[in-house]
Amino acid sequence: MELSPNARQHFARKHVEAAEKHLSFVQEHLFRAGQEDRRAFEKFYNNLALFSGGTIALSITYLGYLKTLGKAVRHQGLLTASWFSLFVCLLFSLIYVLVNLYYSHHFREHELAEAEKEKFETQADEVPNMGVSNVQTPQEVAAYQNPRREAARICAERAERHARKEKRYFYLWVWAGRIAQLAFVGGIGMLFWFAISNM
Repeated sequence: MELSPNARQHFARKHVEAAEKHLSFVQEHLFRAGQEDRRAFEKFYNNLALFSGGTIALSITYLGYLKTLGKAVRHQGLLTASWFSLFVCLLFSLIYVLVNLYYSHHFREHELAEAEKEKFETQADEVPNMGVSNVQTPQEVAAYQNPRREAARICAERAERHARKEKRYFYLWVWAGRIAQLAFVGGIGMLFWFAISNM
């Protein structure tokens, strides 16, 4: 069953409005979610960096205390390995925060470019069905569609560029977090082993 021209215009307008609402929703949601996530992750990894630095400082004080006791300090290699591991944790915690900012930026830009591309494509596809008074002839339709199709192509290129960077930073983000966590656990474990062996 073929739709009447008025029904086609109505559905075309609704389609364009839905694309614009979707773009607005994506922008707002991504902005809010990105802010909350960044704050939570930054806080965790900043705390991890602080704990690592504080643990190194405390262990240096503990080593000084052991040396004042006058007995031989056992397993100093464990202490050195612990310091190295905790320093790696501190370094990768800070890298994590930095890379997370880059990842979040490219993720949001990728989503925004995709939503903009969808909006331009929808406008170009639906204009013949909307019954716009000054867009009736094939030449007028083409004049309306061509800039929007070009804008959609530019948005697609921008989305692809940001998607590549997003993947790269996501990989770095995940591995920086894993290395920081493992280094912290390893450093604390070796420090406990050193402390127990010198009790």
